[in-house]
Amino acid sequence: MQTLHRFPERHDPQLSIVVPCFQEEESIPEFHKRIIRVVERLPVSCEIIYIDDGSSDRTQELLRTCHDGVSVRCLSLSRNFGKEAALSAGIDHASGHALIFIDVDLQDPPELIPIMVAHWQQGYDVVNMQRSQRVGDSWFKRMTARAYYRVMQGLVEKIELPEDVSDFRLIGPAPLAALRSLDERVRVLKGLISWVGFRTIELPYDRTSRHAGHTKWNVVSLFNLAVESALSFSRKPLRIFSLVSAGLWASSIVYALVGLATNDINIHHVLFFIMAFMCLGIAMVGEYLGVALVEVKRRPLYLLKNHPKVEPVTIHPSINRVEGETC
Repeated sequence: MQTLHRFPERHDPQLSIVVPCFQEEESIPEFHKRIIRVVERLPVSCEIIYIDDGSSDRTQELLRTCHDGVSVRCLSLSRNFGKEAALSAGIDHASGHALIFIDVDLQDPPELIPIMVAHWQQGYDVVNMQRSQRVGDSWFKRMTARAYYRVMQGLVEKIELPEDVSDFRLIGPAPLAALRSLDERVRVLKGLISWVGFRTIELPYDRTSRHAGHTKWNVVSLFNLAVESALSFSRKPLRIFSLVSAGLWASSIVYALVGLATNDINIHHVLFFIMAFMCLGIAMVGEYLGVALVEVKRRPLYLLKNHPKVEPVTIHPSINRVEGETC
């Protein structure tokens, strides 16, 4: 079995690099070689955490060859929970003060990490890498991605979702602690990172083609992401339904009055009024359900940029961070 290159152990890392992996046996050796070269030149101490999201190929076997329990660790999920769950596991188990998400397929060049770290050291809390080109993505993928950001910008209020920003980003100590305090199960991290705020910058870069393999995203998974994003950050669909229902109810009254004035009222007027009244009642229930949804999520009402008593709170308090987790 091929042994992947290691780098010297560094205790108390300042930066954790979280790498989700699913069926990526072809990309791991080249990615690990390049990420090690980058890490060895960083001005901060660093650890790498690979998250195997229930792969059935040789992904777990390859990750085990580079696992050393300190500088390079590997977490293996019991099954494929999805990328959001894998990233959340990385947040839970990261030891660094700051964190970087990066995919293993090499579409996001690891060589850009020093630039991200430099902006973090300049005082930015979140450094988003914004794709100026999507080389290797199909026409359908580019169109659906553009449609996703357009719809979300129309639905989501009070927070800005920067376009063409994927999960390739650096998250500083303050927003990282804030994310750990959000106890949500339906998680869309790109939305949550925008929601917590803090000082943010977008850095443009050219995304390259995949090193090997093929994307795991399909029409169904992209549709699910769009629906979960809308449900997590917007009550506008409920509000639109409420307004349409109110308009329908008002129209039914006008329709009934016109029929009454012309002495032409019949069963159709009654049925229209009843249908409109039921739609209005459903809309009211939906509005209350929307308020309950906000309460159930238990997001904090506000977050302070600087507070001496801010302590990171893990999403799963029962998890103890133990050095040397194995695959």
